[in-house]
Amino acid sequence: MQKKTAKIYVARSVSDVPLKTGYVSGRDEAVLQVGAALTDRRIAEDVLTDCRGENISARNRQYCELTGLYWIWKNAEEEYVGLSHYRWHFLLPEDWLERAVANGVDVILPVPLYVAPSIAENYRQRHDASDWDYLMEYFAARLPEEYEDALRIFAGNLYSPCNMLIARREVLGSLCQWLFPILEAVAGHGGERPDPYGNRYPGFISERLITLFFERHRGNYNIVYANKNFLT
Repeated sequence: MQKKTAKIYVARSVSDVPLKTGYVSGRDEAVLQVGAALTDRRIAEDVLTDCRGENISARNRQYCELTGLYWIWKNAEEEYVGLSHYRWHFLLPEDWLERAVANGVDVILPVPLYVAPSIAENYRQRHDASDWDYLMEYFAARLPEEYEDALRIFAGNLYSPCNMLIARREVLGSLCQWLFPILEAVAGHGGERPDPYGNRYPGFISERLITLFFERHRGNYNIVYANKNFLT
């Protein structure tokens, strides 16, 4: 059997604080500088950037690592592709790809995070509630066939955080084709925010949306979960 190709793209930016903890990149990891269109600085010589090819790199202040996800969707050619962060990496065995192929795995997500009182209310309490309210209005008006599922799943307590995943390229493409038009509508409604953290609301909402997508398609995809680390 011919070996499958894989690449986990590690999102980094020029504003990242240097790590105190040493980290040795995995064999299938490659650094991807995100938000590269917003600066002439490069984090390393010949680093891969999200401003090459079809991209939304200039929207990084709102979309965060999702400019990297968009770049992967439009430009990556590996059969399995993934996104992680310079501080967050999946904890995988050396032969993770062989195991994924042998077991027909479609997507690897981070182990879900428990939030209370629910996914929806946790977002509304921690961020600008009007963005969440508009998101649900969008589902009701534009995606009515998904609205009840969204209400049900967002009433739960578990979601996979950090916009991290590894998936077959076709599966990631299906996710992105659904995800980015929703985020475009949300960002178009909410606009830019003066607070840099608050301005990242499309990235925070997408964490919940990725969970929604895969919960709705649980019968179509073989989904597994992996732990992640946190580097200081």
